[in-house]
Amino acid sequence: MSSNSATTAMLRSTVLAATALASLLVAGCAHEGPGENARAKAATTPSQLYKLQAEDQTDQILLAVHTDGLSPAQDEAVRALADRWRDGGGRSIQIDAPQDPADSTVAYRAAQTVRQRLIAAGVPAAAIEQHAYDATGDAKAPLKVSFVHFQADVPACGQSWEDLTATKNNAVQSNFGCAVTANIAAMIADPADIAAPRQVGSADAGRRVTVMQTYRKGEVTSAAADSKASGVISNAIP
Repeated sequence: MSSNSATTAMLRSTVLAATALASLLVAGCAHEGPGENARAKAATTPSQLYKLQAEDQTDQILLAVHTDGLSPAQDEAVRALADRWRDGGGRSIQIDAPQDPADSTVAYRAAQTVRQRLIAAGVPAAAIEQHAYDATGDAKAPLKVSFVHFQADVPACGQSWEDLTATKNNAVQSNFGCAVTANIAAMIADPADIAAPRQVGSADAGRRVTVMQTYRKGEVTSAAADSKASGVISNAIP
């Protein structure tokens, strides 16, 4: 074979290969992967595709009202609820006593006993709310002790993948932002912060004035350390 024939054959092969590659690229660009669903098409940014969410769940126990107070099983159930409240980051515990049982005094004493048990288990008194509910004449209406806690919604990422080369529509890729949202949801200590921000406490006006005066003098604004101070961290649960 002459050199010209060899060069012509090589050029033909190159042209055919380039044509085949161009056809594949066009087919790939025209393809819409399974991940381009309605949610991905509606999202304009990854943060809109996977949002931080938390679902509220109610943890409740029902206690029969006894004239002689709480039974050992009820006492243990109240303590266990206090442990779950502390571990779950609950904001408050609600005690609902029946309003019109056969003897409302017994129900009130039972509610007070539950409140004392919760405080003894480490629940602050300010975090305990007491209410009454209409028992509609039911003599066996129970005492309800409950709290609301939140569970972070951690999305499952990478369940399906589309063709990442299909970019003709400039759409958001279906898994884009999922890992970031899942990591943040797993790291947040109190999922209730996802549902709503915490209330801001009252400011210390006196301390603020002191810091500003110290700052204007060019002095250190932090409080001086007390070498004689000491403290012991103890567990409030008996």
